[in-house]
Amino acid sequence: MNERRQRRIESLIKERVAEIVDRDLADPRRGLVTITRVKVDKDLQVCLVFWSALGGAAEQARNAQVLAGASRYVQNQVAPMLRTRTMPRLKFVHDDGIEGALRIDGILGELRTERATREPAADPVPDGDPGAGDPAGEDGPPDRAPGTPPADA
Repeated sequence: MNERRQRRIESLIKERVAEIVDRDLADPRRGLVTITRVKVDKDLQVCLVFWSALGGAAEQARNAQVLAGASRYVQNQVAPMLRTRTMPRLKFVHDDGIEGALRIDGILGELRTERATREPAADPVPDGDPGAGDPAGEDGPPDRAPGTPPADA
């Protein structure tokens, strides 16, 4: 199967699975689950459906049980829409990428807060001295007097 067709099938499966999980799975143990991405192998035998949900480890475990138990139902709902000879077996996989991104975002937020609470550093360049922050300046390197030609000229 060519890559373009594979991506199209992945997109269709992702859209349909997200709809089914959101609307049709009435299990009270299911939290707010988001289908993040779908990966279909080249021979359409297996389809990895990556999902994410907010919550702790217990919440993630409950969601994993619900999705694993509903995989055949979801697969049977997706099959007619695909119109392929075979329907890949759906396997739900928890997507750790979202939690990693949230963790990094939290760390960056803490760093921003810490940086904002620190006393601002003194300005190394006085406001009234233009070019003081430029070591070469307009007149050449700082080791020469202004208007003096370079030593190698």
